[in-house]
Amino acid sequence: MNHAEQATFFRAALLLGLIRGERVVAWADAVLATEESPPAAFAEIATTPADDLTMLRQRLLLVGRERESETVVRALAGLVHRDLASGRRTLGDTMTVLKQLRAFVVVGPVLNEQIKTLGVDVAMAPPDSAQRGDAEGRVRAWLARHEHDAVPFLE
Repeated sequence: MNHAEQATFFRAALLLGLIRGERVVAWADAVLATEESPPAAFAEIATTPADDLTMLRQRLLLVGRERESETVVRALAGLVHRDLASGRRTLGDTMTVLKQLRAFVVVGPVLNEQIKTLGVDVAMAPPDSAQRGDAEGRVRAWLARHEHDAVPFLE
């Protein structure tokens, strides 16, 4: 996995609240510690306060791209799945993150339509109904398809 893809992933993951700034700083620290001649941008990232998410995202642009690749988008979906499966996020919070993913990240038309359809299905189903349970099950199943997509960016 190249640095540009990783930086792009971390930038989007910060925007969506899927990771903390400490994770990005640790990544930059690891690059600085293991590479012979790392780009100077990594020193900028590593010395950014972990709680200054705006500055971290800005400095990640020194390495990454502004537009997310399909691989990055799938990895973001993988993180959304992990948060839901672990109980870190409720299904309602997960639906909010998926809505933000569509709004703030450039996703392809097929993925955009899938997420939109899932969101509409959940929103239109009456609470505590079989229809809602089925819609939520479709969200969980769709996210489960991305279960392993986040792994390359977090190792």
